[in-house]
Amino acid sequence: MPDNPRDSELDRRLEAWAASRADEALPSEVRRRIREELAPALTSVKPLPSPGRLALTFCAIFAAGAIVLTAVMDKAGFHLMTRTQMVLMAAILMSGGIVFSLAMAERMIPGSRQGFPAWLALTIAGLAVLGGIAVLFPWRTSRAFVSEGWPCAATEVMLTVPSAVFFALVARRGALFGDASLGAVLGGWAVFLALLPLQFQCMFQQAPHLLVWHEGTAVILIGSSALLGAFLRGRWWS
Repeated sequence: MPDNPRDSELDRRLEAWAASRADEALPSEVRRRIREELAPALTSVKPLPSPGRLALTFCAIFAAGAIVLTAVMDKAGFHLMTRTQMVLMAAILMSGGIVFSLAMAERMIPGSRQGFPAWLALTIAGLAVLGGIAVLFPWRTSRAFVSEGWPCAATEVMLTVPSAVFFALVARRGALFGDASLGAVLGGWAVFLALLPLQFQCMFQQAPHLLVWHEGTAVILIGSSALLGAFLRGRWWS
């Protein structure tokens, strides 16, 4: 009969050894049984790059994706925004991608210190976007607020979902612990990748439109990602 990891006799002998002198050697029979218990559970793993290299990789993927999407999508927003609006919004949205890349890279390394936990990444990125829109764009609305807005929300969803799936597959190279915060970070990265080309495509460069249809949709998508991460905890990621 194979050894039982919960063998009471083995547990008793380990506890007796732990209570003895610190310099007393563990009995050879106990060492043998421990090796037999642990060996089948050990599997080889691929070494991961450093958190810095992972973050640079994610930033490069983010930048390449943003450039490609902006190139292939309509660019009506280029003709409606001032140079200041274009430069600052591009910088804010790119910075959000960097923040979420750092947060994900740290989560992929077991035991690494998290300088950018999910709540901090969401707070920094969210406040930067909200502040930028509130300051840079005019506060006026049109009578066709809903009919003008829902296509932007639909486009954001269509861009975010495949981006999130792709990013999740790449991130699975690491040792991820699935939970709500992981879903939020994944969703945040994908949402900011969608917001950048959407900003330059949009024909309605007013603060209410951007806050409701662009950022409001972003909040819903990130919240949904967090809920999905909590639901799939211990299933998809393991």
